[in-house]
Amino acid sequence: FCFILALYALRYIHNNTNRIIHCDVKPENILLTEHNGCEIKLIDFGSSSHSGSCFFSYIQSRYYRAPEVILGLPYTSSIDIWSVACVLV
Repeated sequence: FCFILALYALRYIHNNTNRIIHCDVKPENILLTEHNGCEIKLIDFGSSSHSGSCFFSYIQSRYYRAPEVILGLPYTSSIDIWSVACVLV
């Protein structure tokens, strides 16, 4: 259940106001706390960028890397969703 909250965190950073791509979603960057139920914190925005701005060629940890990043294609915030799905699996 708590990993579903990771999607809410991504929705917040991906919304039209923030437009941030995390670029490194992995288990080490998802913190779970037991304070008033289940709370999640998404951390380590060191390789993040704004949508449409500077894109890096080497992003995401190997095991959570989206296909478009592997192929060197332009990417969007959907790469974060791919990484969360990999974490869930």
